[in-house]
Amino acid sequence: DQTGDDVFSGQDTGAQNSQGILSCIHCQCLISNEEPDIMNHSKSCPEVPRPDLSYRYCCYACFYHSLYNSDMKRHIRKHTGQKPYKCPCCNYRATTNAGLKSHVNARHAMLAI
Repeated sequence: DQTGDDVFSGQDTGAQNSQGILSCIHCQCLISNEEPDIMNHSKSCPEVPRPDLSYRYCCYACFYHSLYNSDMKRHIRKHTGQKPYKCPCCNYRATTNAGLKSHVNARHAMLAI
């Protein structure tokens, strides 16, 4: 498990890197685990070949790439374990707002958002 999270329950079971520092597999640059820093690096890493526009954002931890900022943000959360969307009814956390809405509709139908 790359993130230390229980993927099925959505519960955070521990961060990938407790110091908050990540290493880019492409250039070995050290990056803060803050989303804006990761996004900035994914757009500017000098060691990633970018043959076309689909390589606008390149993941620091694997070979995923995307033209879209929102797709890359969603993707990097798989590596960092960041789940910024918290359920108002329980301890569940999600990587996307859509994931949270799906959870609320399934588990707390009377309170659907």
